[in-house]
Amino acid sequence: MGCGIFSRFGSEDPLNDPAKLTLSDGKLVVGTDPTYPPFEFMEEDKIVGFDIDIAAEIADSLGKKIDIATITWDFTFEIPDDPKVDMIISAIPILEEKEDLVDFSNPYYVLEYMFISLNETQIKLKEDLQGKKIGILDVEKDDLSKDYLVDYKIKAFDDIFVMFKELSNKEIEGILLSLPIGVEVMKESEGKYTILDIVESEKEYGIVFRKEHILKQEVDRILEEIVESGIYDIIYNTWFEYDY
Repeated sequence: MGCGIFSRFGSEDPLNDPAKLTLSDGKLVVGTDPTYPPFEFMEEDKIVGFDIDIAAEIADSLGKKIDIATITWDFTFEIPDDPKVDMIISAIPILEEKEDLVDFSNPYYVLEYMFISLNETQIKLKEDLQGKKIGILDVEKDDLSKDYLVDYKIKAFDDIFVMFKELSNKEIEGILLSLPIGVEVMKESEGKYTILDIVESEKEYGIVFRKEHILKQEVDRILEEIVESGIYDIIYNTWFEYDY
C-alpha cells in the first residue's frame, strides 16, 4: 500500500495554527464528485468513501465540522464559488501542467494495480508470465512504469468485459487492473482469479486548493500525522481490503 511522501512543517510556523484558517461558520467545506467508488459515491442518501473518510479526519484535526458539497469535476480545474468550497478531494491526479491553476496537497494516495490470472492455471507468480500476453485497459496503460511492463506482451483493451472474456478463453494469460476495480472483481469472482502482484503506479492523487491558500500547508501536516498515527492504514483497509 502506498501513500506518497509527506513533508513536515515545523510547529513554529504560524501558518500551522488552525485558528488562523478563515473557514466559513467553523466548517470545512469539501467539494467532491461522488461518482467513483470506493473513493466517493452515494450510499442511499449519503456520500461515503475513502476520500470522504480522509477529509473527515482532516476536518476533525482542524477542529471543524465537515460539510460535503456535491460538485461536478470535469478536469478544467475550476474551483466552484457556489457552493464556495475550501478544498476538493475527488480522486484527482496531481498534474504538473495544472499547478499554475491550483495548488495540490502532497500525495495522499498512489494508485495501485492488481496483477491477476485465472486460478485454474498453474500460474502462481508474476514471473511465470514473462514474455506472455497481458491485458490492460487502454486508459490505464500509461500509469504503470515501462520498466515493470517490459517483461510482458501488453495488449490494450477499450472494453473491460472483452478483456476478461479473452482471459477466460486464455487468449491472454493475465490482467493488470487498477486496484479500485480489481477489489470489486475479486469480491464478485468467487475465487476465479489469483492475485500475482500489487504494484504502485505513477499516478498520485492530491487534494485541490485555490492558489496560495493557507489551508494547503495545514492539510499537508495533517496528512502526515494521519499516516504516522496509523489512521491512514485503518481507512485504507476499510475501502481497499482484498485477499492476497
